[in-house]
Amino acid sequence: GIYQDADWLKSLVENILSLTRIQDGKVVIRKEMEAIEEVIGSAVSHIERVHPYREIQVEIPDEFCLVPTDARLIEQVIIKLLDNAIKHTKPEENITISTYYTEKEVVVRVFDEGEGIAEEDLSNLFKIFYTSNTHLSDAKKGIGLGLTICETVIKAHSGTITGKNRTDSKGAEFTFTLPLKEGANHV
Repeated sequence: GIYQDADWLKSLVENILSLTRIQDGKVVIRKEMEAIEEVIGSAVSHIERVHPYREIQVEIPDEFCLVPTDARLIEQVIIKLLDNAIKHTKPEENITISTYYTEKEVVVRVFDEGEGIAEEDLSNLFKIFYTSNTHLSDAKKGIGLGLTICETVIKAHSGTITGKNRTDSKGAEFTFTLPLKEGANHV
C-alpha cells in the first residue's frame, strides 16, 4: 500500500509540474513527423506493463500518415486517457483506442464500456482540479489534472479534444485531433 501511495504521490507531483510548465510556456513542443500508430503502440505497451491484467483493443487503418507532433507529449495524453478509462471500467469491460484520418487531421478515439460520465460532469471535464464524485468505489481518486494536461498538450498542437458519453453503447469516449498540415505523406 505504501508503494502504491508513493507512486500516486509521485504521479501527482509530475502532473502539477507538467501542467505549470506547459501553461507557462516552459515546455518546448518539438514537433517531428511521426506515425501516430507508433505513438499509440508505445502508449499501449506502457499501459500493459502497468496494468498487465487489462487488454486494450487497438483499431488502426491499413494506411498511415506522418503527423507533425511531439510524440513524447502525445504519448502521455494517450496514456492518461487509457489510464482514465481503466479507472472507470471493470476488468471485464472493453477499452478501445482507434484512429483514422480525414483530409486535414488525424482523429484518435479512446472509448470504453464503463460507467460513462455523469451529466453534471460533462461541462467540467477539462477544468483544473475538477474530479467526479461518481466513479467505481475501488478507483483511486485523482485531483483533476489529467484531462487538463491532455487539453493543454492537444491545444499546444493546434488540435481539439472532447469527452462525452457514447451514443452507441454504455461508457465514455474521448476524442482528440491533430492537424496533418501541408506535406504530410500518406503511405
